[in-house]
Amino acid sequence: MPEGFKNILFRHIAVAIDCSPHSMASLAAAAELAKLMQAELTGIFVEDINLLRMAELPFTHEIRIYTSEPEKIDPSCLERSLRLQAREAEAALEHYAGQFMLRHSFKVRRGMVPAEVMSASTEADLLVLGRSGRSPGCRKGLGSTVKSALAGNAKNILIMRTGFPPSGESMLVLYDGSEASGAALRIARSLLQAGGELHIIILPKTGPDVQIIEKKLSEIVPADMPGAELHVLPPGLDDSAVLARYIHMAGSGLVVLSDRMSLPAETVHSLIGAIAYPVLLVRGPAGVP
Repeated sequence: MPEGFKNILFRHIAVAIDCSPHSMASLAAAAELAKLMQAELTGIFVEDINLLRMAELPFTHEIRIYTSEPEKIDPSCLERSLRLQAREAEAALEHYAGQFMLRHSFKVRRGMVPAEVMSASTEADLLVLGRSGRSPGCRKGLGSTVKSALAGNAKNILIMRTGFPPSGESMLVLYDGSEASGAALRIARSLLQAGGELHIIILPKTGPDVQIIEKKLSEIVPADMPGAELHVLPPGLDDSAVLARYIHMAGSGLVVLSDRMSLPAETVHSLIGAIAYPVLLVRGPAGVP
């Protein structure tokens, strides 16, 4: 276990699983973190009440790729399909739990997916979500559960997408000298693999703030830390689209930030939707020295 993980207080990690590609990436990431932190892992599967209600409507039909005519949705078939998905989700959780010898549990809820995920994860220190789920309307943006988590009181949120690990050789942190951004930076350092690159984007409000922020930064990241790269952005920059371009130019892996820093929370949430990387949103203390 890397030295930094000994003091991280993510002791209970919850992950929403709907068997979509992003949610399976979330499960893999959650299991890896649970192993590193010796945390308990809880999997959550929600039977979408909206789908079940829709199936009961007389005018609701579906078009399958192998049929030419619309077919009436059979509510009993939908129920069976959801049970099969739940078993598939639980089997995937059991696979990782067995592989990493994790303490784990599995919850099946029925209701509105975002609300049920939030309710089932209240005891967790970290909620891991796929960037988007099965809904066709959200595949190019953030899913409804992620949006609900961002708007709610989830303690810390890891938003995963396929193709990226939760720890790796390159990470990026937004830092403005605030306590919240300092917590994000400490967590990023702990997750960074030995010899990896840590991109630190400094966000000053005014020109004179740069020296103050860099002094605070030196208390967390030594000036001679291998792989650390500082990027000082123009003072007062709070445009999420511009920030996203800077992040993409850095070529980061995991992006670690907080919506409790000086940037408006709305800007942070918009930025999360605009970048093509997994994001760890830090909201609560993580026990990193």
